Amino acid sequence: MKTTRFIIGLLLLLFCATACREQSPRIIIDGKCIPIKAFESSGTSNATYNIIRCASEVIDSIKAPVIGYANSRLTAYRPESPLMNFAADALRSTAQRYSSRKIDIAISNKGGLRNDIAEGNITVGDIYSVFPFDNTVALLTLDGEQLLRLFEEIAAGGGEPISGARIVIAPTEESYNVVSATVGGRSIEAQKSYCIATSDYLSQGNDGLTTLGKAKERIMLPVTIRDLMIEYITELHKQGKALSAKEDDRIVIKE
Repeated sequence: MKTTRFIIGLLLLLFCATACREQSPRIIIDGKCIPIKAFESSGTSNATYNIIRCASEVIDSIKAPVIGYANSRLTAYRPESPLMNFAADALRSTAQRYSSRKIDIAISNKGGLRNDIAEGNITVGDIYSVFPFDNTVALLTLDGEQLLRLFEEIAAGGGEPISGARIVIAPTEESYNVVSATVGGRSIEAQKSYCIATSDYLSQGNDGLTTLGKAKERIMLPVTIRDLMIEYITELHKQGKALSAKEDDRIVIKE
């Protein structure tokens, strides 16, 4: 009798769970980007429009300043590209100002570069469009064995922005493998410690770079990568130099 009651109770419970699941309403959220200027003729109330207009003016004033000049268009593509090389070089150079320890390598991710830098004047807004995320800088310590594993992960993805190292990779049936790698022109020593500048996002082992999440030591800097890029370009401009970057065989595919 107890067994029968248990079975009936279980069936009723399953029926209720199924009925509730079938009756749950589906919620669909849809949206689109609307240019702020479109509100001028959209019938939006004056109070709402004034709020939007004031916000727009503040944002435009932040984005408008010209901080530098690019000699040519910088784009991102694998295994290396002008934009990727610039991003990694600027990260290594400017992050060094915040560290007493020599930074051996900088590593970024192509997926974080969301736009090109066009030839001509570079504004703050241009840098926001390339680096829209508020990622901060992380300084990590890896030994040589970990660094080689990290380079294998970079090779498997077809290449990422790097600075301070050179990697030769070869295609396999599925991706790429590392043929050789150097740091600062020297062979990698298994037990030596290397300092890597990267983003807080990658320091967690994201984008397939899991070895970064296993660093022996990590120091988080209270500065965004975007701010470092602005700082780097502004300094070039003060020196009368244009932003210039090119491919230089830091990641080479050996056929």
